[in-house]
Amino acid sequence: MKLKTVVVGGEHLTPKQEKYRKIFMYLVSGGLTTVVSLASFKIFNLIVPEIAVNAFGQNISLKLAINKSACWVISVLVAYFLNRVTVFRSKGKILSELMKFAGARILSFLIFEEGLFLLSVFICTKVTGLPSDTTVYTLLNIPITYADIMNVINLVFVVIVNYIMSKILVFKKEDMVDYAKAEDTGETGSGETPEKEAEEGAENA
Repeated sequence: MKLKTVVVGGEHLTPKQEKYRKIFMYLVSGGLTTVVSLASFKIFNLIVPEIAVNAFGQNISLKLAINKSACWVISVLVAYFLNRVTVFRSKGKILSELMKFAGARILSFLIFEEGLFLLSVFICTKVTGLPSDTTVYTLLNIPITYADIMNVINLVFVVIVNYIMSKILVFKKEDMVDYAKAEDTGETGSGETPEKEAEEGAENA
C-alpha cells in the first residue's frame, strides 16, 4: 500500500481497510498533535517566568495555566488540519469547521486540559509534598517533572474525547470523501448509480 493511500485513502480500499486506515491515521494525527503539545509545553515552561496568586489560602501557579493555554491554541490548529485532511477528509467550509472544532476543543480544554490537569497536579503536590516543578527523572539531559508526567496522562484522555466530539459535532458525513462508500454503492460523479444513468439514457433516446 502506497504512503499516499495510507494518509488520504483511495477508492480501491475495502470498507474494512478504510476503517483501519482512519483509525491508524487518527492515532498518527493524535500522536503528532501530542508531540507538538508536549514540546510547546516544555518550551513555554522554560521561558515563561513563575507567576502565582494566593486564593483561598493556597498559592496557585498561573504559569501552568498560561503554558497550557498557549499550547492549546497551537495544538488545535495542528489537530484540525491533520484531522480534516487525513482522518475525516472533509470538503466542508474551513472557517465553519474550524469554529466548531475550536468550540468542541474548548469544552475538552476546560474539562481535561485545564481543569483535570491542574487538579491532578494539585493532588500530586499535596500527596508528595513537593512542588510541581520537582524533577523526578532526567531524559537526554532534559528534566522530567511532576507536571510533565501529569501532562502526558492528561493528554491520553484528551485524544479519546476529542475524536468522539469531532466525529459527532464537527465533521459532517456529507462533507467527507468516502471512497469505500462510493465504490460500495456504485455512485458516479453525478451521484447516481450506473444502472439508473443507463435507464435515463435509454428514455432520453
